Amino acid sequence: MRSLRRTTRGFTLIELLVVIAIIAILVAILLPAVQKAREAAFRAKCENNIKQLVLAMHNYHDTHNAFPPGLIVTRPATNPDLSPNGFRLIDPTEATDSRFGLGLHGMSWMYHILPYIEQDNLYQQWKPYYNVWNNSERNNELVWRNTLGYAPATAEIGSFYCPSRRQRMDRTAAYSHNIYLDTFSQVQLTSGPITTGGTDYVGCAGSGRVFDHSAPPTGLRAAYDLTPAQIQYHTNQPNNFANNFNQLGTNLGIFSVNSSVRMADIKDGTSQTIMVGEAERFSPLRQAVVRQPNQIASDGWAWGGAATLFSTMAGPNQMLDWEWAGSSHGDTIIVGLADGSAHKIGKSIGLSVWQALGNMSGGITASNF
Repeated sequence: MRSLRRTTRGFTLIELLVVIAIIAILVAILLPAVQKAREAAFRAKCENNIKQLVLAMHNYHDTHNAFPPGLIVTRPATNPDLSPNGFRLIDPTEATDSRFGLGLHGMSWMYHILPYIEQDNLYQQWKPYYNVWNNSERNNELVWRNTLGYAPATAEIGSFYCPSRRQRMDRTAAYSHNIYLDTFSQVQLTSGPITTGGTDYVGCAGSGRVFDHSAPPTGLRAAYDLTPAQIQYHTNQPNNFANNFNQLGTNLGIFSVNSSVRMADIKDGTSQTIMVGEAERFSPLRQAVVRQPNQIASDGWAWGGAATLFSTMAGPNQMLDWEWAGSSHGDTIIVGLADGSAHKIGKSIGLSVWQALGNMSGGITASNF
């Protein structure tokens, strides 16, 4: 009697290749959709971060009857030339050197809103008698000033980062060229570089020049702080790039040196004025060229100045200058207006509209954005 034996037939090579090809096609079809959904979620999170920052600004205003200053400085100007055609600058080392006892100095607007974004404990930890550097635990060799482990200025705050770009400060790869709080410090580091406390959001300082660009690539990027006489002089001069400062009447933004802007000062309307935008961090640098000096960003939420302010003098997402706005959302940038709303704005926005959004009392309201 013959016994029947069942045989199992496997895949042929051709069938296996067909299955692999089908899987590859499905992955190719689904992956862009997954990435698109992921970016949409990140963008929504970024938009919410900006809304929360603007809301915190309004809560601060309700308490203090003014929006927080763009940056607080107390030092004499670095440029003693106070002639009408001169340029008075702030002392850019005020936030980063080891001196202390000068009160609140070198601070950004982000420090002031900490109690309004559920960071009151961090706000209370700050020692007002010290500057930003001395609140960052970078002076460990001077232990009598600070307590080891005390570093409010370098605290990581998740809502200060755009999730499309990063979730924490990253000093490697695309960010290695950028400038950080320890870059210019006069204190010898004993515990390595600062690797925390970054930000992807910046306050709008207007539609004119905010910082001095004449310094070399490792320059200190001092903010202009013109005297009333200098402002008057340049207001009466023919407008050009060299004298188009953010302090001029038609370029004023909500944040500037020692500013104290009230809601009533926003003459163009809160729905027509940018309060917060996304910072240019040049990551990744989408150009097949060597990074230029103006393509080196500053970073640090507590650090008042180039790390936390921007100008709408030039359009967004140009990736050409650290003083302009930029995002990691492709050609779209998200801004928060003074009325509490957040808007997505394309790279192709008209320059005149973008500049009108950046100033609060230019007399020209923005449209079609």
